[in-house]
Amino acid sequence: MKRTLISTVLLLLGTSLFAQNSLNSKSIISFRNAKVSYDNKEYGKAIKYAEDAIVYRKEQVKADYETIAQSIAAREVKKAGDNIENIIPVLTERDEYDVINLIKTYNSKGNFDNSISKILEYIKNQEEYPEAQKLIGDIYKIEGEYDFAEQYYLKALENSAVLDIPDERYEIIYLLADLSRLRGEYDKMEIRLLNIIGKDQNIKNQTLAASMRKTVQKNNADAIEKFFTMYRAQDYFCLKAYYELAQYYLSINQIDKAFNYSAIAVITGFTKIYNVISKRDIDFTYTNLTEFLDLIPYHNDIVTWGSDNEVWRSLNLFCEISSRCGYDKFSYELLQILAFHSPQKYWQQDAVLKLDKLDGIKNPD
Repeated sequence: MKRTLISTVLLLLGTSLFAQNSLNSKSIISFRNAKVSYDNKEYGKAIKYAEDAIVYRKEQVKADYETIAQSIAAREVKKAGDNIENIIPVLTERDEYDVINLIKTYNSKGNFDNSISKILEYIKNQEEYPEAQKLIGDIYKIEGEYDFAEQYYLKALENSAVLDIPDERYEIIYLLADLSRLRGEYDKMEIRLLNIIGKDQNIKNQTLAASMRKTVQKNNADAIEKFFTMYRAQDYFCLKAYYELAQYYLSINQIDKAFNYSAIAVITGFTKIYNVISKRDIDFTYTNLTEFLDLIPYHNDIVTWGSDNEVWRSLNLFCEISSRCGYDKFSYELLQILAFHSPQKYWQQDAVLKLDKLDGIKNPD
């Protein structure tokens, strides 16, 4: 009789946990299927799977919340108060092992000060699935349905607090900025790119850019090495925003703004690569830009990262903008270095073409 009772309890426990894990798995599996379908360009299936994932996530969260809330509403559990360490023994006496495991699972996901009410609040906030919302936005963007794409990107941004990878919030804002560009809404694009950087960081950047301009405009022989030795910037997630703003301001002939964002883009990319190489090679010492650039092709991941984040492109754009500002000597000498030492062949060739345009002002005074 005792063995039968134990078997029954274990069976019920296993069934309850299986139901919860199954619900959770349905959401995860649906989202994985959505990504596979997206990669295979099966966009109709991808949207269906992503929508299923959103529904399953809501169902899971609702079930988890109600399971815990109903259990702690019991008189004996209420007496234990809000502290989880006091609640667990009461739940154990009541053989509510499924609830105990659920509480422990959520408690391991963050610092809730052993408060059951904080865990319940956390669970309630998990019902949205921003990754799936973003994926649906990506599909609508590909299909040219920009209004629908924006709706889903904005939903994903609104729910970005529950992203598995918090920094994906930046990616969503970049996508919204790109939508504005595609629509020709350049004022909105500008605002969204500036929002990626943030007001306080923008103020700091303008001060830094003013100092860099003084170094560049001297147009003397050591200006390039002073530029890459004296200055550092580390807001790496803003790299694309810096580049895109520089390009935008150049296109509307706001050259001073273009210079500022271009200079910040260049020094931010340089800083990132410098720090990575320094960590990898304890014997590394920066001597000059030429030797530094010649080291980069030995690190394939850095070359790829630089391409993905417009670092090599930014260097060439910076030369173009510097020339437009009248800093021809600096621009010409930096292009000479890039024409032979840029880590990516395409932008090396682009530097050669830009040099040809400046060929009439070799070694300008």
